[in-house]
Amino acid sequence: MRKSLAATFTALAAALTLTGCGAAFADKPAGGSTPAGNSTPTTQPVTEENNAPANGAQAGTDEEEPKVLKVQQVPGLSPIVTSASGRTVYRFDNDSANPSKSTCFDECAKLWEPVLAGSGVEIDGGGIDERQIDTIDRPEGEQVTLKGWPLYYFKDDLKLGELAGQGRGGLWFAVNPKGGKAKSTQQTETTAPVQKDVQTLTVNVVDGFMPFVTNQAGRTIYRFDNDSANPSRTSCTGECTKKWEPVLAGKNGVKILSNKINRGSVGTIDRAEGKQLTLNGWPLYYFHKDKKLGQTAGYGVGNAWFAIAPDGKKAPRCP
Repeated sequence: MRKSLAATFTALAAALTLTGCGAAFADKPAGGSTPAGNSTPTTQPVTEENNAPANGAQAGTDEEEPKVLKVQQVPGLSPIVTSASGRTVYRFDNDSANPSKSTCFDECAKLWEPVLAGSGVEIDGGGIDERQIDTIDRPEGEQVTLKGWPLYYFKDDLKLGELAGQGRGGLWFAVNPKGGKAKSTQQTETTAPVQKDVQTLTVNVVDGFMPFVTNQAGRTIYRFDNDSANPSRTSCTGECTKKWEPVLAGKNGVKILSNKINRGSVGTIDRAEGKQLTLNGWPLYYFHKDKKLGQTAGYGVGNAWFAIAPDGKKAPRCP
């Protein structure tokens, strides 16, 4: 049985001023040590129903069609909300449920297509309390919310069982029928970050980016916008650390290999895995897909993760 609900209903922009870039190179070593104590696709997303651009009115008569939501079971997760065709529906931790507010616009909306209501919302088969369904206004139309949380599709998910957006940036999650995050039903092993004898920090330049911090092997080091620099505090724990490995101080301290990094700006904070390095207060991380110089797969994930510059700021892309 389907229940019908008539639809009743801030943009964030970021600009970086960039100058100068070059091929990858290792910075001049600075020597010495510090004690342990102290890529976004631009392709426009398509709507599920008609493959028309999502950032604008849908073509033809689809604008008149109501949005159909249903509850489905997919392997590895507790029940999730999907579209009528089984496309996974997500929520974003950077949004707000009370009041309902989306923070995903512009470049973000090219990856994360807002679920638009059309002429209303229908619940197919029950399992979702229709009183928890509402909408908010945004440039593309009226975005559906569930218990206040704005809803989205991920551009790479097109059919039932596809969950490429799950856990992205530790911020995006398939939504359950009550508006919460769908939970994993699988037992997974967690691998603790490796504590080296000596942790190294240096500076490198990679094509397409201004100089940023890496370890001696060239592995990119990131900062997370949801963390705090003053006071230094991490918000990446649990599931988040499966993709974002804290950069831990070595057993014998930290060696600074670049004179572009101020030794006094390097510190640590305590966490379950050990002492996590900070730079100008920002906790430092590796991304699980980056292993060697030139790999920056974590850059811009969730519009919250960025390679860190030697001064602790976000390392911008080149113009």
